Amino acid sequence: MTFHIITLFPHAFDSYLGESILKRAIEDKKIRVKFYNPRDFTKDKHKRIDRAPYGGGPGMVIQALPVIRAIEKALASAKRKTQNVRKKRYTLHATRYTFLSFG
Repeated sequence: MTFHIITLFPHAFDSYLGESILKRAIEDKKIRVKFYNPRDFTKDKHKRIDRAPYGGGPGMVIQALPVIRAIEKALASAKRKTQNVRKKRYTLHATRYTFLSFG
């Protein structure tokens, strides 16, 4: 199972993913975690994704385009993986369940 996470701070997850059950799951290749940083999808040489709001005012506003590009990249990666999915049906106590099997 692959988790796709869009974040400005991918290294903030190191402590969570490097400990306990999550660490063992990653080492045993039960799960994968892929990070997408919107800064990687900007065309600005300083990799800025925030700007002052139009019309002035306090604070900053995150630009939509880098975030949209990161989402599209994550969806494209997830779609490539799920093209090879085989559906298997199992019956348990007269209830039908559908499980997805990769591979």
